[in-house]
Amino acid sequence: MATGKQEGKVTQKSMVHAALSEKGWKVRAVELQTFIKEKYNVELAINIISNYKSVIKKEGGKGAKRGPKTKHQGGVQFKDLEAVQGMVSRLGADQVKKLVEMAEMFS
Repeated sequence: MATGKQEGKVTQKSMVHAALSEKGWKVRAVELQTFIKEKYNVELAINIISNYKSVIKKEGGKGAKRGPKTKHQGGVQFKDLEAVQGMVSRLGADQVKKLVEMAEMFS
C-alpha cells in the first residue's frame, strides 16, 4: 500500500489558500497566521505562510515577471455586458460579485 496524504486532512497549503481567499492578497502573513490559528487551531510559522503565499501566487499566474499595466481601452462594450449576464445566469449574482472582488486583488 502506498503511503500518502490522509484523506480529509487539511494541508498547510490549503489553509493558507483559504486564508488568502477570506482576507485577500494584501494582508500580511501575521494576519493570515492569526486567521489560520482561529479557524484551524494550527499555528503555522510566518515563513511557511509566506512561502505558500508565493507558491499559490505563482500557480495563479501572478509570478514575479509582470508586464506593464495596460488600461482598459474604450470602456464597456455590449459583448462585456453579455458575458456578465451569462456568468450571472450560470453562477448567480452573489458569486459574480465575489469573483469581481477577487479580480480586484490582482489589479
